[in-house]
Amino acid sequence: MTEVAETNLENIEFLRAKLRELKIQSREELDALRRDRDQMREYKQIRDEHNKEVKALIESVKAEREERDRINQEITDAKERRKAIHAQLSSIYEEIRELRSNLVGSPSTDQRHMMRRVEELEWRQQTEQLSRDEEISIVEEIARIEAQLVKIGQEKEKQDRISEVRRLARKLKEEASDVHEKVLTLSEQSQIHHQEVVRIRPQLEEYKKSADTAHKNFVEWLKKVKEGEARLKEHRTQIEDIQTKLRKQTVEKRDEERDEQRLHQKAQERERVESAVEKLQSGKRLTFDEFILAQRTVTDDKKRSKKRGREAEKIEEEEAPPTDTKSTPDFEPDEELEAILEESRTELVEPDTENPTDETTEE
Repeated sequence: MTEVAETNLENIEFLRAKLRELKIQSREELDALRRDRDQMREYKQIRDEHNKEVKALIESVKAEREERDRINQEITDAKERRKAIHAQLSSIYEEIRELRSNLVGSPSTDQRHMMRRVEELEWRQQTEQLSRDEEISIVEEIARIEAQLVKIGQEKEKQDRISEVRRLARKLKEEASDVHEKVLTLSEQSQIHHQEVVRIRPQLEEYKKSADTAHKNFVEWLKKVKEGEARLKEHRTQIEDIQTKLRKQTVEKRDEERDEQRLHQKAQERERVESAVEKLQSGKRLTFDEFILAQRTVTDDKKRSKKRGREAEKIEEEEAPPTDTKSTPDFEPDEELEAILEESRTELVEPDTENPTDETTEE
């Protein structure tokens, strides 16, 4: 084995050892990468589950707030209506006082006493929070006194207006009471939704904190996974490079062995030819294959020799001065013709005898 071949063999063994080492490292990296990916997926699952809970709680808080705000708007509208009713009641009571002050005639002491009593009752209606029974009692007493006043003062038209306005006042008073009850009920409902928002908020913060922690861990393990993938990719590149080098050296080694085999075959063939020619020239006994091989070799040598001779003569003729054609011997063209004919006959016979030998040599 040549020194170059030994060097190539050492390189191949080194590359194979390096390849085995890289494969072992790649398997270890792959196992570690799988574990890291599993850990990363676990944190990702935890994060996604907690984010799902956060999203659901946010929707709940949003719904509670929207309902609370809707109720609060109803409360605002109800308070505005109650305020408007109170303003209308004040206007009505002012009209009643004005109507009373315009009564014609000089009322008696009883009339003044009754009117004072009515004013006291009306003042209680405006300034005190009365129960329904007290309200009814006052209204009935005022109605009785006013009925007496109508009779006394003979101011039926004005008293009718007063009575009409009072009926409107009672109706508005009832509406104001209903609106007030509605405000109280809506306030309770709004408080319920507000308490629900307060209750949900700590849960929301807890799930959000857990989701953030899981995401942080996910990012850390994702970084490890990326680093592992990069190392594994680098190992794969090195493995592919080594495999390419091994394939190249294997091909070169195969070509070198093929060349050595071809040279060896040519040397063997040359020895066979030389042996056959030697036997032919010395008159030794030849096999049929040896005879064909020797004859073909001798014939080929003659052809090459004559070809070289013709080329030399052609060069001499081109360099020599012109001569008389009559001095050229007549037999030379005949000998040349015979030689050409002999070569032609040999060439016509050779194809049938060369094929088996060529096939054997090629084999």
